[in-house]
Amino acid sequence: MTKHFIIGVDEVGRGPLLGDVVVCALIFDKAILSIKEDSLSTDLPTADSVGISHNHALSALTDSKKLSEKKREALFSLIEQTASAHQVVKISASLIDQLNILQATLLGMKQAVAGVMAQMLAQYPTATFSVMVDGNRLPVLFDLPNYQQITHEQAIVKGDGKHACISGASVIAKVTRDRDMVALSKLYPDYGIEQHKGYPTAAHIQAIEHYGILPMHRKSFAPVKQRILDKKGEHTVNIR
Repeated sequence: MTKHFIIGVDEVGRGPLLGDVVVCALIFDKAILSIKEDSLSTDLPTADSVGISHNHALSALTDSKKLSEKKREALFSLIEQTASAHQVVKISASLIDQLNILQATLLGMKQAVAGVMAQMLAQYPTATFSVMVDGNRLPVLFDLPNYQQITHEQAIVKGDGKHACISGASVIAKVTRDRDMVALSKLYPDYGIEQHKGYPTAAHIQAIEHYGILPMHRKSFAPVKQRILDKKGEHTVNIR
C-alpha cells in the first residue's frame, strides 16, 4: 500500500528588520492526527482542521505565537522527536532584499517542502504527499522533481492554529529563529536583539539610529532604507 504523508509548512520572521526568515516543513505520522469537527473535509489528507490525538503528549500543540517562550522550548524537542521528518530553511537578509520578502518566503517554503519530501522518498520511493501551508499563498512546486507525487496542495489562513502539522512547523521555525537572534545578540550586545528579535520596536529603531546598520539588516525595509538615505544625505552635506 502506498504511503501518504501530510506536510505542514510555516514561516517565522517576515516582519523583522534584521535576520533570516525561517521556514519549516514538517510531517507527523497520521496515526497521531485527528480531524477536528470544523474541518471542511472528512478525509485526513485534505482536511484543513487537524489536531493531535487527545492522549498524546503534543495534544495542546497550537500556533507558536500563542505559546510562551518557555512552552515553545519545552515542545521543541518533543516535536523533533515525534515528527517523521522536518526540514528547516533559512533565507538571508541579502536574499530577502534581492527578491522581496514574499518571494523569499515562498522560495524558503519550496526548499523546505523539497527537503522533507526527499527525506521520506529515500525510505518510501512511491509515497504521496499533501502540502498544507499557513497563509493565503502557495509556493510554486510544479517544477520539483517529484511534483507528481504531491496529490493535494492547500493554503490555510491561520493554519498555524488549525492544522497540527503546520503548528509543529511553526514552533520549530519560531524557536530556531529566536535562538539565532539570541546568538546574534552576543555579537552585537548594544542592539538589544535578544529582546526584540529583530522586529521594528522603538528600541531597535533607536539602536539603528545610534549604532548604525548591521550586515544582517534588511536594507529594503523602510526604517533601514531611511537610515541609509539619511546617511547619504549627511555625506552630501559634508562634501559640500
